[in-house]
Amino acid sequence: MEQSSNSDQVPAPFFQWDLLPFDLQGSILSLLPVSTLARCQSVSRSWRSTIRSPTFLSSLRRNRDDVYLIPFTDNVSPAAYHPSRDRWLTLGLPPSFFPLASDGSLLLALDDHNRLAVCDLFSGATLALLPDMASVLQPYVLALIDEFTSAHYKIVAVSTGDRVYSQVFDSRLGRWELKGQFPGRFAVLGNAVFLDGLLFVLSQGPDHLLTFDPIGGDWNLVDVAMPPVVCSHILDSEDRLFLVGGVEEVARIARVGIWELDLPKKEWRLICFMPDGFFTIFGGRRLDHFWTVARMGIVCFYNTRDTTLLMFDLPARRWWWPLPCNAIPRGRRFWFGHAIEPRVDLLKASNGRYAEDKSNIYCELIPLFFRRL
Repeated sequence: MEQSSNSDQVPAPFFQWDLLPFDLQGSILSLLPVSTLARCQSVSRSWRSTIRSPTFLSSLRRNRDDVYLIPFTDNVSPAAYHPSRDRWLTLGLPPSFFPLASDGSLLLALDDHNRLAVCDLFSGATLALLPDMASVLQPYVLALIDEFTSAHYKIVAVSTGDRVYSQVFDSRLGRWELKGQFPGRFAVLGNAVFLDGLLFVLSQGPDHLLTFDPIGGDWNLVDVAMPPVVCSHILDSEDRLFLVGGVEEVARIARVGIWELDLPKKEWRLICFMPDGFFTIFGGRRLDHFWTVARMGIVCFYNTRDTTLLMFDLPARRWWWPLPCNAIPRGRRFWFGHAIEPRVDLLKASNGRYAEDKSNIYCELIPLFFRRL
């Protein structure tokens, strides 16, 4: 079939955006990810005014196109994977930073002076140096809770000995406060997920699911038996809690499964197992340990033996192999295990230059702070 020439093509009709009602404009723009909205501010004064309005900002919801997963690093430049575009980028961070926890675009790390520092993973800027924690039985960081629609965050630290002691740092107050105890002995508290105002926490030795209220300081044991799995990890998707874990047979991981928490029935309901074909390539019977990093239902599995990566879209039930990361050789890959997405405060106007500069920085995020692999 012969293609038509350019002269035969009908030009696209001009669409007068400004004729749309203001509410409809806002509804359309609110469907875009924050990363796109940051660039849209330069389209016109009208768009910038709409995007920066408090009403519009409060209507925004997290968007999966904003998610970046950072499975590994070479101790110089962490590698970030963007699932929506199936591409890799390197992230510019100070090499001396030791990561502890992350949420949104924030990373809590130890700097080269062994101080707790909060930095922005997209710009690489250090936002705050934190005071020392209360010295209670060697505390360690459990979770960073980023408030998506504001510039504030909370950090939860715990000590595990004869009981769990917890303390919370609130960026509004700028200090640590002792909050709550739990009468249970655990070897360690593992990963945590903030959902519906509560921090859901995995414990190990013994394995349980706990909840913590970072405002009131209340701890509770969730009345649900844990599946007998190894390499366990909890994650959230569409306001539901899921568990990833390996099922062992003869001291080896024979399958990798995903369970959903059914609180009314007090059980973990099996959703699926990693398909046999993917499991065989991922590690098969040689698999003895794996790590998981996830955000908004996008899950990355990392085989620690040979640094193989496998992706899973939980809502879509889709498995795929990511594009190979060629910048960091397999022999120099170390687990990083964090996930990020931009914060809404990047879009906010300010009387000063900070928010303006930060938004401009983000608009140039790809060429300046990421290097495409």
